[in-house]
Amino acid sequence: MADRPNFLVFMSDEHAPDCLGAYGHPVISTPVLDRLSSESVSFANAYCAYPMCTPARMSFMTGHYTPQHGVWELGDPLSPSMPAWTHALRIAGYDTALAGRMHFIGAEQLHGFARRLYPDVPEYATYPPAYSYGRWDGDDRRQQMLQPVLAAGAADEETTYQQYDRAVCDAAVLELRAIASRETEQPWALMIGLIHPHFPFQVSRPYYDLYGDAEIPLPAIPPDSRGFEDCLPEMMHGIRNWAGLSSDGLSDTQVCEARRCYYGMISFMDEQIGRVLDAFAEMGLDEETYVVYLSDHGESLGEHGLWSKTTFYEDSVRVPWMIRCPDRHGAGSACAAPVSHIDWLPTLLELADQEPWFEALPGRSLLPLLDNPAATWPERAVISDYGCVGVSAPVRMVRRDRWKACFGDNVPPVLYDLHADPREWDNRASDADLQPLLRELEAVAREDGWDPAILRVEVLRHQRRLRYIANAHDPSHSGW
Repeated sequence: MADRPNFLVFMSDEHAPDCLGAYGHPVISTPVLDRLSSESVSFANAYCAYPMCTPARMSFMTGHYTPQHGVWELGDPLSPSMPAWTHALRIAGYDTALAGRMHFIGAEQLHGFARRLYPDVPEYATYPPAYSYGRWDGDDRRQQMLQPVLAAGAADEETTYQQYDRAVCDAAVLELRAIASRETEQPWALMIGLIHPHFPFQVSRPYYDLYGDAEIPLPAIPPDSRGFEDCLPEMMHGIRNWAGLSSDGLSDTQVCEARRCYYGMISFMDEQIGRVLDAFAEMGLDEETYVVYLSDHGESLGEHGLWSKTTFYEDSVRVPWMIRCPDRHGAGSACAAPVSHIDWLPTLLELADQEPWFEALPGRSLLPLLDNPAATWPERAVISDYGCVGVSAPVRMVRRDRWKACFGDNVPPVLYDLHADPREWDNRASDADLQPLLRELEAVAREDGWDPAILRVEVLRHQRRLRYIANAHDPSHSGW
């Protein structure tokens, strides 16, 4: 293998962490990703750094948490002065290209990629101006996230999102053919951004019909006759009010219909990835290339009565992530160590033989886990932030070993034992014998200077600036 490997990276949008055959789902058909997983190290506890599209992707790009890169919501642009892993690869002599979805806001649509092969999804393809999606100095209107569930169903022809992902993968195949025909041995990195399986929950009938006879599982039910609301920590009450819960009126039939469409969307996406990987193997590029599949964040899919993302529950904040490495020893293994989107950049720096730039990076190289997936990293703490709709000040999650804690300003903390309580029904934050652990995890949350009271003032000012810019572009802007 060449000294510096190539990289083929697929990032989907809103793929729930366990919705893969290879990850043990009893119904979903994902033969392509299952095969890729069998040749990869698959991370069972991979986390996004923020359970919302734009901030999560910018952490993946920059290797930093949200308070460092400054992207707090959907309409927030990443500063062009913030280096990304694409810049590091270009300095190392790589050709870098992007096809499809990346959720860059504003006129800067490359952020280190040398070329864009296919634009972002239609609503972002025209370089959307900055805008604020949250409003902490006014009333956050209730966002009916249940509407995509109520509208779930089969489409008579391919949806706009299906047409988009098919075109993105067509562009990727053309790029791989161009790479294979080059006479130069320049290393390359190609990122493929897909919009599936992001709602609305609609898919063309062939993929919908894949699950016609399937027994669609319903969301898990809390024990001891409790309802979803009984298990919801105070920290998440605003998110409940903003997004809505399935206990607010959805029937089991409606929940199953949305899930069936979601499964069909994943199967469609799996097929498109297969087209790219087939062309990739046919051209003999696989022996010197790391192949990566991951998602930007999860999808609650009715678990805990919630839909969409924006919470620190596992279904929302955890992601599927697999890396196929032609020169490592862990192929076909599952890794239980907690890892984060921010670990991608230090991994690439090591593989490309590049030193970190002038600032410290909070992530870890994944190469030790790719060589030894049985390693557990019990001392490693993974962090995720949130500071958008449904809260009025930033909140932060810390996952270390079996424990997950969440902290905020003027709200009680949350503590889950993920080994004893993997569905996160029982908040242990008030247990007297766990107070030392809770204080220790809060100290971890604050190690980098995180302070929700100070950050609230900064984010509030940032929201006002974004709304001002949005109003300059469109005076009828709703003022989100």
